[in-house]
Amino acid sequence: MNAAKIQLSAEELELVQNADWLLTKNNIVRKVFELFGEVAHHIREQIPATVVPPEAQVISPKISKGENYNGLPYVMLDYPRLFDKADFFAIRTFFWWGHYFSVTLHIKGKYKSMFGPVLKDNITLLARNNFYICVGKDEWRHEFTEDNYVEVSALSRIAVEEMLLANSFCKLSAKITFQQWPYAQEALIDLHLALFRAIQH
Repeated sequence: MNAAKIQLSAEELELVQNADWLLTKNNIVRKVFELFGEVAHHIREQIPATVVPPEAQVISPKISKGENYNGLPYVMLDYPRLFDKADFFAIRTFFWWGHYFSVTLHIKGKYKSMFGPVLKDNITLLARNNFYICVGKDEWRHEFTEDNYVEVSALSRIAVEEMLLANSFCKLSAKITFQQWPYAQEALIDLHLALFRAIQH
């Protein structure tokens, strides 16, 4: 092996000798866990029992983390949540390092059939709360790129209705910038409550 090819840049050499930045990163991730724990607690207290499927409510909130969503660390909270073979009902709160928080309703199968017509009646509410609708084909992507999400407010009602029917799944998502961190807990809870209203008959 040619050791000359395995060299660090000046920036990399500086970072590898400095443990503080990694300890700071770990501390930030710990605080995101705490934040998501608070959000989950409040959502469990405020969840409209007659709106959200009971089978998705009884499963405890799950907070998990990883180091490599498109190369960057992430933390996610799933609650309410139910991921069956063909039927999904979940709200995912997502922290993506270097980007944003997001809150996403993910429905599929019988839950898409159940709530799709209701969502069509609440397009104005979704637009008012700055939600985007997924237009991509990969239901596990979270990026707010043009090939994956389109802002509901930028579309006609007919276009939104067509997109709600286009895939076997439906995802509606809104994001919060890290500049809003001091108000993130309230903002994340508000987006959950907006989604609960959007699926309410």
